[in-house]
Amino acid sequence: MSASLRSILASVFLVATLGCRVEPVPRGPQRLVERTAEGAPARVVEIELTGQKRRALVASARYRLPIPREALLVFSLAAPMAAAEPHGFLRLRVRVDGREVGERRINVRTERDLRATHLAFEGPDRVGLLELDLGLSKGSGEELPVPEGLTLAVVDPVLVDVSARNDRQGVVFISIDTLRRDHVGLHGYGKPTTPNLDALGHEGLVCDDAVSVSSWTLPAHFSMMTSVEPAAHGAVHSKLAFNHRVPTLARTLREAGFATHAVTSHLYVSPEYGFHDGFDDLDYRYDRKGLEVADAALAFLDGVDRRPFFLFLHFYDPHWHYAPPPEALRAFEPEPYQGRIDGNWWRLKHWKKETTSPADLAHLLALYDGEIRYTDGQVQRVLRRLREKGLEGRTLVVVTSDHGEEFLEHGSWEHQRTLYEEVLRIPLLFQGPGIPRNRRLSEQVSLLDVAPTILDWVGLPPLPTQRGRSLLQPVPEGEAYGETDHGLVDTRKLFLRGGASSWKAILTFDRKTDAPVTEEWYDLRTDPGESRALPVPANASAIKSRLLQRWQEARRQGAGGVPVDLSPEQIEQLRALGYLQ
Repeated sequence: MSASLRSILASVFLVATLGCRVEPVPRGPQRLVERTAEGAPARVVEIELTGQKRRALVASARYRLPIPREALLVFSLAAPMAAAEPHGFLRLRVRVDGREVGERRINVRTERDLRATHLAFEGPDRVGLLELDLGLSKGSGEELPVPEGLTLAVVDPVLVDVSARNDRQGVVFISIDTLRRDHVGLHGYGKPTTPNLDALGHEGLVCDDAVSVSSWTLPAHFSMMTSVEPAAHGAVHSKLAFNHRVPTLARTLREAGFATHAVTSHLYVSPEYGFHDGFDDLDYRYDRKGLEVADAALAFLDGVDRRPFFLFLHFYDPHWHYAPPPEALRAFEPEPYQGRIDGNWWRLKHWKKETTSPADLAHLLALYDGEIRYTDGQVQRVLRRLREKGLEGRTLVVVTSDHGEEFLEHGSWEHQRTLYEEVLRIPLLFQGPGIPRNRRLSEQVSLLDVAPTILDWVGLPPLPTQRGRSLLQPVPEGEAYGETDHGLVDTRKLFLRGGASSWKAILTFDRKTDAPVTEEWYDLRTDPGESRALPVPANASAIKSRLLQRWQEARRQGAGGVPVDLSPEQIEQLRALGYLQ
């Protein structure tokens, strides 16, 4: 064969090889609103629904892209309108290489909010043509013209490869409200409050020095979901809701194709305060018991197919008023209490340290421990269902709390008003595939680290605004920060903490003027109960400068919360719990 003929054949082979090259199907999610459409450019706009700004496709579009074999298209449908009420159905048909793979519809007259849904189908496992055919139709299927002022929207469509997450399919994130670290068996408590959490912790990673960013429900839960300080997300007061200016864990997972579901039990983790951000469904019911939370969780898990999922559960029982089931109380108080104190906050708040006998305090602690034991049993029901469904080996379980509780350690009950260790130190544990087994992490960590750790575990990038870090990576030494605004006494408190064997500073300000009121300094190594305030140390100026800088940066980032408009019934709910006068 001549050299010229060999050259020609090599060129032909190279052209043929390049022509047959197949773009590999990515294992990560593909957001269609960020991809270039085939033919005419896709019409993508930003719409605002239920307090959230979302990018949406508002006309039919075609995309040439890698389509996985086990494909899942995750999206929401919405039909915002600025004209007279229309009739008909928003209809989305999905085709792959000309083959129709499914259809979804909503009634544009009756369904005003986002309808989260998904469509599973078999793809070609190669580059193909994905068509989203969007229109308005009658119930019979006959096409209708779209009236002026009506927008047909496919919100945040994401194409997901379901097979890519077989080993790490789901996340169950459990928040047990008002659970003190030192009332958990894993952390040395001698009473049987948490046998199931203890067993779970022995199978995973336990954080021995985890602290919250606040001492009450509202700011702490939004920091869990955003990994930013309370001043940045804005939900710092009963009159202020989440500002939606920073991305949430739920929103990020939703955009990555996860089914996102929450079950909550307090107004502060409800849609009124913006907690629905990123959740397909937020099942909120005021002051529900742990049994109902677990029942709702089981119902969700029973419906899980192969789609990745994120389930957030909020157990409220250890929060006052303390009223555990009798069988739970008997584990901590075998003989009936004969005194007059009980677990109702409105009666409890009148009892002072000097008028509370050891028997009275023991009774209150028994009530509190009984609530923890009851909740521990409900968490176990959820863990058992994971095993029954075969999800245990593919699910990350995270358990923590938003804050602790005071029992006269510093002369008062409850939480929110102070930033002492009894309201800041919380349990935090992770268990699941890829998590170190039976490992204790001694370094100081924060509630801000939870969302980054979850995102690291599922293989997604960090939140762009996060202040925490993944605990699956080496944990450097650092300072823990937090804050609380207490509207009833018009004070703001900030803390900075070097660690469980280091220093801690608490600064108090007047909320109206930002004028400093007091400063407290403690050595937690020699005085873990903060019983002896120290003189102002030599390095106080530098520590206060760092503390104030952290707070000011967070305020600039968030620019405040959103005023919340509560109904008279909701105001009464907060008043009944002591949050309002």
